[in-house]
Amino acid sequence: MVINKKYSMYLKKIEKRTGKENILNNKYLIITRDGKKPPLGFFAFYITHLGWIDYALQHDMIPVVDMQYKWNVFLKEEEVGKVNSYEYYFKQPCGVSVDEALKDGNARYVWSNIPPYHPNDSLDYLYNPEIVQYYSKLAKKYMPFTDTVERELKEIEGALFPENSRILGVLARGTDYTTLKPFYHPVQPTMDMIITQIKKYRKEYDCDKIYVATEDQNHLNALKKEFGDDLIYMDQPRLGETTTYLNDDKEFTKRTPYQLGLDNLKSIYLLSRCKGLIAGRTSGTVGASILADQYEFMHIFSIGRYGVEDKIMEKGLDK
Repeated sequence: MVINKKYSMYLKKIEKRTGKENILNNKYLIITRDGKKPPLGFFAFYITHLGWIDYALQHDMIPVVDMQYKWNVFLKEEEVGKVNSYEYYFKQPCGVSVDEALKDGNARYVWSNIPPYHPNDSLDYLYNPEIVQYYSKLAKKYMPFTDTVERELKEIEGALFPENSRILGVLARGTDYTTLKPFYHPVQPTMDMIITQIKKYRKEYDCDKIYVATEDQNHLNALKKEFGDDLIYMDQPRLGETTTYLNDDKEFTKRTPYQLGLDNLKSIYLLSRCKGLIAGRTSGTVGASILADQYEFMHIFSIGRYGVEDKIMEKGLDK
């Protein structure tokens, strides 16, 4: 019998009531997430997939990632149910496809978008090297890149990063984050705050170049004006402003769905190859920490969450 997501959620209620997890003792755990409203970015999927992979392995199940039977921004509409966009970028954790797991008849879908625990944007996670290293090792083993993607990542690193340079990485998130201020998402730093920290850490850790990952053209312009030829950045579509979520913006998503995901991955992968990181709290920040071997230094801005703590922070800063 194939167990669908609706039945999986029913089983979860029974498990919660009885205190017994995985009462059917399934062979496969199929990992999926509703990423349509708003359309989730690459690393929002990445960190929850990794959490569910960990969960499956801890409970003696074979994890299988399904980005095939629900639309996501990395699929064309006509590809839904036919193409697994996860496999554009990654190999399946244990080499089993979604269709193979479903055909086996002993597969269960996850019962929630979010696993019981996963890499996240809290400072308790980001500044805990032991837990970051745990997930980093897990990702290397169970979320390996496809050979094609691995080659493309190495190529762009070789093309953009001068050999033997000490590069400071900066993640400057703007556009929809700062315009829409999505509820409970972390408040992002201003450009003045970012530049102040770049100057401090660049001098302290002797970094000759700065790499910035940003989708915001205004942020890029400000950093180019400040640091000139010392600034490194990818050639990719960027927005000066937007009135909708980034992955809903027609100008930003005019690339193929595959290229949209690849550009996002490249941008964060390059961050992971830097000596240190300056960033606000985002899924991309979490992804960079997982992909990095280990940073020499990090400065993570923690200035509240939109709609909740930002009001508290404003009052505090006014004083």
